[in-house]
Amino acid sequence: MQFLYPAFLWALTALSIPIILHLFYFRRYKKVYFSNLRFLREVKEETSARNRLRNILILIARLLAMASIIMAFAQPFIPMNESIRAGIRNVSVFVDNSFSMQSFGKDLSLFDRSRQKAKEVILGYGQEDHFQVLGHELSPSQSQWISRDEALVRIEEMDYTPLVKPLSIVAARQKQSFSREEGNPVSWMISDFQTSIYDLASQDSLYTINLLPMHGVREKNIAIDSAWFVSPVQSLNQTSSLLFTIHNYAADDADNIRVNIGLDGQERPEGTIDVLAGQILLDTANITILTTGWHTVAIRISDYPVTFDDTYFLSFYVAENLHILNINERSENKKISAVFADPDYFKVETSLANNIPYARFQEFHLIILDELLSIPSGLIAGLKKYVEEGGNVLFVPATDGPLDQYNALLKELGAREFSPWTVRDRDVGRLNSEAFMYKGVFNRLRPNMRLPKVTASFPTSNAGSKGESLLTFRDGGDLLTFYTPGKGAFCVLSSSLEEEINNLAIQPEIFVPLLYNLTLYTSDTKKLSYTIGIDNLVPIDKSLLDQRNPITISGASEFIPGISPMGTKMLIDVSGQVLSSGIYQLIQNDALIAALAFNYDRRESNLAITDFDANSNNAGLVIWDEAEETNFTQLIESNRQGKLLWKWCILFGLLFLGAEIALIRLWKNG
Repeated sequence: MQFLYPAFLWALTALSIPIILHLFYFRRYKKVYFSNLRFLREVKEETSARNRLRNILILIARLLAMASIIMAFAQPFIPMNESIRAGIRNVSVFVDNSFSMQSFGKDLSLFDRSRQKAKEVILGYGQEDHFQVLGHELSPSQSQWISRDEALVRIEEMDYTPLVKPLSIVAARQKQSFSREEGNPVSWMISDFQTSIYDLASQDSLYTINLLPMHGVREKNIAIDSAWFVSPVQSLNQTSSLLFTIHNYAADDADNIRVNIGLDGQERPEGTIDVLAGQILLDTANITILTTGWHTVAIRISDYPVTFDDTYFLSFYVAENLHILNINERSENKKISAVFADPDYFKVETSLANNIPYARFQEFHLIILDELLSIPSGLIAGLKKYVEEGGNVLFVPATDGPLDQYNALLKELGAREFSPWTVRDRDVGRLNSEAFMYKGVFNRLRPNMRLPKVTASFPTSNAGSKGESLLTFRDGGDLLTFYTPGKGAFCVLSSSLEEEINNLAIQPEIFVPLLYNLTLYTSDTKKLSYTIGIDNLVPIDKSLLDQRNPITISGASEFIPGISPMGTKMLIDVSGQVLSSGIYQLIQNDALIAALAFNYDRRESNLAITDFDANSNNAGLVIWDEAEETNFTQLIESNRQGKLLWKWCILFGLLFLGAEIALIRLWKNG
């Protein structure tokens, strides 16, 4: 047994006072006259012995009562460990403030309950100790060591955050903080300990990590995991299919989940769905775009109490105009011009081979090489850069075109080279309806569908990279081949578009989708949404921004982001600035540059918790799996100081005082 305040034991010397009073207390005796003293000696001797025993018992009870009270002030305890560390303690408390803590316990959310327990933990230590309160943000201000009262205030000010970190990173931050401060390290983590964030390994022997699990009543959650369009590019006056997945993470079926679709702020009910336990359900909604510019979509479901993943935001852009550059040396191909006849949507610019606007290539969505009789090296270099950066090219050869220059272009852009022009009837036997150019164009392909025929063509050799066949001849080889040498596309036609040679141009069900979809194609598709805490850099086309003027991002919050160039893009740094999901506007000079959709990380949607009993890698970890009603202030004091005995001392003191009173009142003097 040890004492917290052993100096009080000096007060035990005061026990000598009642002993002295007992030994030297002389009572005056009153004279009583008796007529007969024959039996007096016997009675006197018997009464004196009883009184002496009574007085000794009263003295012992009095001494024990005083000793118990003095011992209570000295606060005796039995150490729980062999050694008790003395000195200042550095207590680092991590409170899980991720969205999964929205789940409910018996009466409060897990987050509110964890804050209560954090306060109890902090009150279990002394005023002289140093404290640190961490959340998933791990901000520099949270790494500061503060007083106990400041720590209690900081816990009260905590709120949810989307910036979720694995617990190993939290432990590393605590260890780093301990190394900068003198004192005994004490680590606490209060969390639901989801399997998605729990990655703690065995700890070193310098200190242990105390884990305090928070348990929800029901591990139930339904989330919208992701959403995307079937077509990578949305176009004006077209209906697009929007796909989205709904995930039921619960062990029970979910019935009548309401789904709403919001387009540009206009909500419409999409109906209700049923999702089986553990099921990931794929659903579809149709979106019709009637205006150009930026558009936003919000998909919403109704779920409680975990609501952070019940909305999924998207943003996309519909070009106001599609710009096409037609480079030719002869008369304009009227079939091509007819496809792009709408002047409000298509802007077609015709250029002769001797007056090509190389510097403006990036302004065009599609460049058509229409039966050129020469392809200079400068054009080849310009087209290669254009395709690598996301441009699209359609190459239509001339019947008498230069084979060597054609093959130089094909080789540079990774396409198969041509063999000499061959006059031979060839029929197309297969159309690739799964390719982007024709996907969704036909409800079904009829067996007797009319396909193009040619009377002459450039046969392709087997050398070179193999692209995607769009129109394939019955005897082998391609009439139309699709290559992706960069972020853009290079589409090669192996025959001229002259009607006497090739009837492709007079088959609109095949020719029109080819030109239209090739104009829209891009492999460098702008992301429909970004994830908070993961997508910290947002790429924007450099041509859209003026680097001399500042830009602003406004939404749930407003801030000026960092900007850094990278190739043809500008990287917009939003790290640590976007903390709420929703639509944010990128603005420069009071003009909208882009609408950006940000969603919370769905990693927190899975509420499955860690099974500590099944985890064998718990060395250096102390799991406090106590009842929810447990007072952790008392529990920590008991564990920190040992088994406290002062309450027992007071109890025994009261018992001894009661014994003294009983002896005095019930045992009368003889």
